[in-house]
Amino acid sequence: MNMIVTNMSDFNKDNPGLIEALKELTSWNSFAASLVEQYNKRGSLSEKQVGAAVAMLMKIAARKTERDNAPELDLSNIISMFSKAHEAIKTPKFRYEDLVISRASDNGANAGALYVKVDGEYAGKVKEGKWFGIRTAPEGIINKLQEIAANPLESAVAYGRKTGNCACCGRELTRHDSIERGIGPICAERFGL
Repeated sequence: MNMIVTNMSDFNKDNPGLIEALKELTSWNSFAASLVEQYNKRGSLSEKQVGAAVAMLMKIAARKTERDNAPELDLSNIISMFSKAHEAIKTPKFRYEDLVISRASDNGANAGALYVKVDGEYAGKVKEGKWFGIRTAPEGIINKLQEIAANPLESAVAYGRKTGNCACCGRELTRHDSIERGIGPICAERFGL
């Protein structure tokens, strides 16, 4: 037991704050939990384990910085539109140019988020008013989201007139009044447009 205490003391001098940082992650990170468990048994970690732990902590810190510095967007009009649509549609979607915006499940890790796809490929999400795009997301997504937020009806009409399909359900517009309006009457009502 004295040997473990000595090892712990030496290890903590050589790696200040490492074990405390790992302990903060143990509730959701099994790797951190296993390292803390081994530290408690042996009083230290191997060099490779220390390196892996430091790399993991740096990655977590970088992700936090990315989240903290994510661009903020006022998409309240889009969020209101999706809230209204969700009353009648389980998974509402909205199309604009090459974007498809969909609402995240109420039960998932991203409840309340809006997912954005470009040409069918996931590009990122909007959560709590911030844009979290993947590294390969095409340029211009934020501008398109802001265009939609500025006037959702105008965006829906532009999409409908350009493609001949409803921006909300994606179906072909066949009735004369729907073609002229660029959006179907049922979707216009469901989305509050």
